[in-house]
Amino acid sequence: MDYDKDFENKIEKNDPENVVPSQKNEIEAEYTVEDASQEILKAEEQQPEEDQNTAIHPKVEFRNNKKSLGKMAKRFRRKMLASFVAVALVAALIGGGVTGAVMKYYGTGTGSTPQVVTRYLPLSDTETSSNGILDLIPNIYKIVSPAVVEIDTNVAYTNGYRTEYVPKGSGSGFIIGSDGYIVTNNHVIDGASKITVKLLDGRSAEAKLIGKDARTDLAVLKINLPNLPVVKLGDSSKLQPGELAIAIGNPLGDSFAGTVTAGIISGLNRNLQSDYGPVKLIQTDAAINPGNSGGPLVNSKAEVVGITSVKLTSTGPSMQDPFGLFQSQGTPVEGMGFAIPINEAKPIIEQIIKRGYVERPMMGIGAQTITKQDAAQYNLPVGVYVAQVQPNSAAERAGIQPGDVIIKVDGKNMTSFEDLQSVISSHKVGDVINVTIWRNGKTFTVPVKLQSSANFQ
Repeated sequence: MDYDKDFENKIEKNDPENVVPSQKNEIEAEYTVEDASQEILKAEEQQPEEDQNTAIHPKVEFRNNKKSLGKMAKRFRRKMLASFVAVALVAALIGGGVTGAVMKYYGTGTGSTPQVVTRYLPLSDTETSSNGILDLIPNIYKIVSPAVVEIDTNVAYTNGYRTEYVPKGSGSGFIIGSDGYIVTNNHVIDGASKITVKLLDGRSAEAKLIGKDARTDLAVLKINLPNLPVVKLGDSSKLQPGELAIAIGNPLGDSFAGTVTAGIISGLNRNLQSDYGPVKLIQTDAAINPGNSGGPLVNSKAEVVGITSVKLTSTGPSMQDPFGLFQSQGTPVEGMGFAIPINEAKPIIEQIIKRGYVERPMMGIGAQTITKQDAAQYNLPVGVYVAQVQPNSAAERAGIQPGDVIIKVDGKNMTSFEDLQSVISSHKVGDVINVTIWRNGKTFTVPVKLQSSANFQ
């Protein structure tokens, strides 16, 4: 409907100013909102004139004075105000309906249950509060932090007739058993003459080194204190990129003990090169700094899923310490921390507690990769070059010599030292593998019975 045209018709037909005005029309009654609304509804019900030719229009004689024009302007404003009020009422009703739908959808009405992502629910019903997810990290911290310890190391030196200790460094660890077993990194305690453990509750004790494993950068300590808090170990195989990740430790030592940082799981199975070959680590953007090494990486269920070990600070050609802080000169990077997956650490920890060392199958050689470029330059086959053979090792007993090139193991081509390590790691101590050797242009195969690494501890 053309409201403007209808409005003009009503003015032309009904406006007293079109004819000679009477004294009674000099005073006008004020429109109420209700009157204006009713008039608009009536106007909507009226149909426009179909035949404009047959309609009789009264002669319009506008009075040429300011009073007449002022009255017409007042009536026009009143009608426009009535239209605005009606539209506002309709809009309010629509807005109320939308709001009601949203509130109902999110379950905020009476007797409804809010929808929350399960992974980020509070830890238990006892931890649930009105703040919901905002209390998650504080709750995790309250549960885990009492079992996170500061580890201070000292090196002994003799000064005449007495022995003194000089501080070497500090790191973090976490208690895995009420009997006092603590997990940390090997590089945290390596070379230490004395190890002291401090708890968040203020207690401290000298720790005994149970065992360590340089290849996985793990070590186990033990303290004798009563009523020790412990952490719960999780399942790192269930991690997904984007999950919540919380690191708790002691960056920069005692001054910042019990520091908590939060981020996400940035990646899985990240290969970093160590002195023993590539290692697969968890990547996180939770802040990790010197002193965090050995501390726990925790998931949203307050379970330890990793052991923080590495912080990548820059990329360059001289990365010499894969389990410490990279100090190479190169491209600076941010938010790239790494942790040992707890599933990879569990069997190592168990062996250290049981034996004091980790038993692995081994041949007893020192070797390096011969690449295609090396092979072309030195007239050698691609494979693993034997640089050293340990005395009384399985390799020596099999007749392997320095200068030999291992080209196959159990029929599989060996193109790198990592290939050889992978095959050996898939076997047990006492297994026999068939090693194909290239020596001075000739090839032959010898059986090698793998022995325990404990023989070379």
